[in-house]
Amino acid sequence: MKILPPARTGRWLAWCAGYALMVWLLLIVHRFVLLGDDFNLTLGVRWALLALVFSGIINGFGWLGARLVWTFSTAGIVLGICLMYIYTYREMSGWEDLAGFLTFLICTAGGFVLGLIVEGGRMLVQYMHRR
Repeated sequence: MKILPPARTGRWLAWCAGYALMVWLLLIVHRFVLLGDDFNLTLGVRWALLALVFSGIINGFGWLGARLVWTFSTAGIVLGICLMYIYTYREMSGWEDLAGFLTFLICTAGGFVLGLIVEGGRMLVQYMHRR
């Protein structure tokens, strides 16, 4: 995890912006390219806000030094986006967009919770060794 910036540095703000941009672009590609919907500015702004919220929370934990939360949350987002893209090509009679988005949210939340658990366990082990 040497690619991540050190805790409490200003570089996390750049990471947050880049992270939000990448998540937003992946969501836009899914909705307007793969699903074939017409471009809707309101929906594009909503995707941008969702990406900013995810990025702010995840990179905020990274800024605090919780690198495992960042890692597991990012893995959850990547898995969720991959599954969302896969669900696009399943014949679900119009439900593939909702099924894909719910899968994305579940994977993202699961990665975040798993990251919190692992980071908490790591901190507990460090505390026990210091004591």
